[in-house]
Amino acid sequence: MAFRRTYSTTLTTSALALLLAACAGGGGAAKTATPGDGRVTGPLNTVNTTTVGAGGTVTYTITYPISNWNVLSTGGATYSVIDISSVLLPSAFGLQPDGSVVRNTTLVTSVEKTGDAPQTITYAIDPKAVWSDGTPISADDFVYTWRALDPRQCPKCQAGNTAGYDRIRSVKGSNQGKTVTVVFDRPYVDWQALFSPILPAHVAKTYGPADTPAGLAKSFNEGLATSVPRFSAGPFRIEEFTADGSVVMVRNEKWYGKAPNLDKLVFRLITDVSQQPTSLANEEVDVIYPNPQVDIVQQVDDLPAVRYQVTPSASVHQIWLNHNAPALKNVALRKAIFQAVNVKDLIAKTIGQFDSTAEPRLSQMFLSGAPGYADVVSRFEYGIGDAEKARKTLTGAGYTGVGTKLVAPDGTAVPPLRFAVQAGDQLRASEAQLVKAAVAPLGVEVQVATVPNTVEAVQEGNWALTVGTVSQSPFTATSNIPYFLSCEEGVSFCRFNLGNYRNPKVDELLDAALSETSAEGATKKLQEADKIVSSDYSVLPLYQNRSFLAYDAKLANIRDNSLAFPTYNSEEWGLLNGS
Repeated sequence: MAFRRTYSTTLTTSALALLLAACAGGGGAAKTATPGDGRVTGPLNTVNTTTVGAGGTVTYTITYPISNWNVLSTGGATYSVIDISSVLLPSAFGLQPDGSVVRNTTLVTSVEKTGDAPQTITYAIDPKAVWSDGTPISADDFVYTWRALDPRQCPKCQAGNTAGYDRIRSVKGSNQGKTVTVVFDRPYVDWQALFSPILPAHVAKTYGPADTPAGLAKSFNEGLATSVPRFSAGPFRIEEFTADGSVVMVRNEKWYGKAPNLDKLVFRLITDVSQQPTSLANEEVDVIYPNPQVDIVQQVDDLPAVRYQVTPSASVHQIWLNHNAPALKNVALRKAIFQAVNVKDLIAKTIGQFDSTAEPRLSQMFLSGAPGYADVVSRFEYGIGDAEKARKTLTGAGYTGVGTKLVAPDGTAVPPLRFAVQAGDQLRASEAQLVKAAVAPLGVEVQVATVPNTVEAVQEGNWALTVGTVSQSPFTATSNIPYFLSCEEGVSFCRFNLGNYRNPKVDELLDAALSETSAEGATKKLQEADKIVSSDYSVLPLYQNRSFLAYDAKLANIRDNSLAFPTYNSEEWGLLNGS
């Protein structure tokens, strides 16, 4: 199986990792799935695998209009662009649905760590690997990707994540560009996360010279962002970007891997998520991938010719407190809010309605079941739903008016706290109301404010609380950099440290984790950082999200992959014989 694309670095800092609302509706009792009702279970990496016929068209639903095509930029990696770029762009390594890391054997015939002092990685590109215009995939593509994502070389490139790239000393090609040697200034434990994906240097250079910071920024921020990709190194290429915002793909004649089964792959834009199950029922689309919501799961469960998966996601739901909000600069108020919120009750009234296995997340930096995951937050009384303890925390810190109208120790009234919720997201709106009710007995007023359904609406910081999703990956050290590293003004990926969290000790531990030579060593550093972040009461983890993939029963070899998106293996998709 060819794992061409991962976005293991990008996802941690993109709209997947953040806030674009993918849910609508909600409420009501869940309908329990029963055997034969369309719910698909089985081994994550092989579920729904069978022999398919040749030819046909599959239509896959995307939710967000595309305004930026550069998936490695802060503004480009929306769900829609990730789905599409997953078909077009090659990666050195990929992630299987179960989270295991695999070398992309279609792109690179070997990847070896060939040195430790300094750390050196050597990639051998398959001689057959070419872009859709016939240009060989070469070291030039690795070099361009590195330079654009290295803030030392392109300080104005709006990169989603620079982790790892800022540690590389050199990227050099040999063997006519088919061998790539990467030498690091400092060790980087998550080196397999790099060059996933790579960008086409020969295309980028048409937008700006790659040997100057200004040229890099122009090509990365403008050219690759605003132009519809007419290049591909995957099984399909874009034939048309339609007036209604949909994308039509056909087979890439220059694809160097196993030929795809389908003739055509269409990405149809349906921004109203509540209409996606209806479109699936009417056979207007073949695949939908919304965040699960009770009413959506119920609608799909009632469709006789549809199959679906509900699986643990690589993303987590949490509440941010904004350290720039004057009232929240006092750790006592932050702690009291976390003590007052009952996370188990919140889960039961939201995601628990369609998945009874959902549990509170007890770590800031690790996914449940991952190496290093442990209960860190309970000792700090996160999410216990104890208003009395919360009131004592405030009184002990010198607050007055506790339970009526809260007044800070310096005598200033605590103003209403603005809770930003993106338009159209009923799940987060419900969660905001639950938080509002939980803190009211403390004398804290929360005003829920609807903001536009864009990442920028939350990144501008005009709020005290917000709720959203961030992505994690097996590359745990890299995953956590954007959320907890103290940032300087103008650093692009710092836009994802939404709560403006800063702690020098955490910075040291994150850097030390990245510099470890083993995953075990990095894990120990991250566990230390996990405890410190928890003691600062900045982020309240809620639960690990669920992914929901539904598709026409005639479609085979499609399966959920929340780490790399279902399109990770689109060349294997096909229609059952006779469909």
